[in-house]
Amino acid sequence: MKIKASLMAVSVLAAAAFPLAMNAQESERYNPRGDAASTVLSQSEIDDLIAQARNSGVNVSGAADVRYVGGSDTAVETVQCCENVQEQVEERTEVQESEVAVPAVTERDVIQPIQRTLIQPVERRVPQGTKETVTEDMKYEENRLPVRVERDAVPAVTETVIPQETTQTREEVTESTYDVIGHREIIQPVERTVVVPVQRRITRPRIETVTNETRYETRTAPVQVQTVAVPQVTETVIPQVTEETREEVTEVPVPYVAERDVIQPMTRTTIQPVEHQILKGTKETVTADTQYTEERLPVRVETQPAPAVTENTTEQVTERTVLEVSDVYIDQVTRNVIQPVVITTIQPIERQVLQAQKETVTNPVQYEEQRLPVRVEDAMIPDTQVNYIPQVTEQSREEHSESYFEAVTQRDIIQPIVRTLIQPVEIRRPNVTTETVTAPTRYETVRASLVVLNIGGDCVCSGGTVETKVDNCD
Repeated sequence: MKIKASLMAVSVLAAAAFPLAMNAQESERYNPRGDAASTVLSQSEIDDLIAQARNSGVNVSGAADVRYVGGSDTAVETVQCCENVQEQVEERTEVQESEVAVPAVTERDVIQPIQRTLIQPVERRVPQGTKETVTEDMKYEENRLPVRVERDAVPAVTETVIPQETTQTREEVTESTYDVIGHREIIQPVERTVVVPVQRRITRPRIETVTNETRYETRTAPVQVQTVAVPQVTETVIPQVTEETREEVTEVPVPYVAERDVIQPMTRTTIQPVEHQILKGTKETVTADTQYTEERLPVRVETQPAPAVTENTTEQVTERTVLEVSDVYIDQVTRNVIQPVVITTIQPIERQVLQAQKETVTNPVQYEEQRLPVRVEDAMIPDTQVNYIPQVTEQSREEHSESYFEAVTQRDIIQPIVRTLIQPVEIRRPNVTTETVTAPTRYETVRASLVVLNIGGDCVCSGGTVETKVDNCD
């Protein structure tokens, strides 16, 4: 296999704009990605990369920093080289069985209905109850309750605070100075990094095997019929007896006293003594102790204005060049296609299956009648129920009386307050100075256009069509 290696620019337009595609100003120094490329590229390839960058207009000062950033093993492009087709033939035999039902009566049930009636004479004795009412003599009762005191609720004392405030103000004045910068000399270091991306396009052969969908072929053989024998009919007689019982009831009444109501009249009188206690509210005035407070106000600063600052900036520029080498892969695919072929021979078989049937025949109904001995049901006489019904008449009567009591319901509180306010005052005057500072290094990154390195060869095809045959009988 012949391997070709060459360097080329991505396009004429990209080469024209190759060197300067400056990024925005960065706050941190650019750190090259990857590892040293000496283990991946030869020294001659590294020299060719540097020369290609200089020819494209990139200012490579001194020795360039070549870095290998690697790449993914996944191919970015796939080239179809060859395709080999292989057929795999498989023969099968498939049996398709079907059943055909042959109806025939093989069993018969004969039902013989019999209806039998049983007559039951019944003599039932039924109790017949009565009710009577009795009234007792009147009763009188008197109930005197304890005295109920109804006292007016005492409300919470209402307090009213009346402040009497006196305010005094006093100032405390101090003077101070503060430093200000009138002129500033700024040294601005600038580190500019030129990044040249290099891409190695590597071609590699790859073989893949693809199995197509199976192609099916079907053949049908003549039908084979299997017959069945029909058996003789079997008969079964099933008697169905239905019994019905009918009662002839005769009722005999039995009298008795079932319920008695006893009325008890009563008169009850309730006496409730009630005493009302009425509130008389009073008011008082109290003078609290004098409160002395002192409040210190925030310091009031009076600052004299400072002059405007003048600045002078001097740049110190350093440059470096970084070549970032990455790999991409192009697969040259040789495809082997497997074409499965299945040939199926179908053998139909028709099997006759006996479908046994059963029928039921019902004969005419036979009627029978039978009379049972007389059954006597005695009456259950319950005890007499006595109901006591009290008739109570209640009367209520209240006896009222009144009294008075005193309580403090309002209080006025006089609160004297003396407050002193202290106002600190600070007067600040400027002190003008000159300083020289070095600003943080400003990092700039310039990205050049992509440089491509092609490594690989052409497609090489070999092979042919293969046929295999497999026999499979089901």
